[in-house]
Amino acid sequence: MNRRHLLSAEEKREIIRTIQAILAEFDEIEVGYIFGSFYREDFGDVDVAVLATGKPGTREALRLRARIEREVERRTGYRFRVDAKILNTAPISLQYEVIKSGKLVYACDNSVRIRYEAGVLSLYLDYAETLDWFDRVLLTRG
Repeated sequence: MNRRHLLSAEEKREIIRTIQAILAEFDEIEVGYIFGSFYREDFGDVDVAVLATGKPGTREALRLRARIEREVERRTGYRFRVDAKILNTAPISLQYEVIKSGKLVYACDNSVRIRYEAGVLSLYLDYAETLDWFDRVLLTRG
């Protein structure tokens, strides 16, 4: 079972500031979000999602993910686990969830963020329409 963490609002703000500073140090990161349970009263881990510059391959995405996790864990004193996601290689459903319920903590260029979020919303709405169609077809067959 995952250990739960309970931090004060000020402690959480300090963690957010630390993550913002870390993401700003990576030349290959355009946009960064924190999402998941971190914003609830207690949380199990810190979920960080980033949009990398360009189109990173699988190997580059895994390396970037590991570097982010390692650096955030190190600079926050290894108090909790960090789970980083590279949005460029993530499923559209996760990308949508991150921009819908996560909080933006870093943007190198706001116009890049806006274009990215608009593109995700457009793709997700197309995807959601297809899922609804599948649900209707499957329900009528059952």
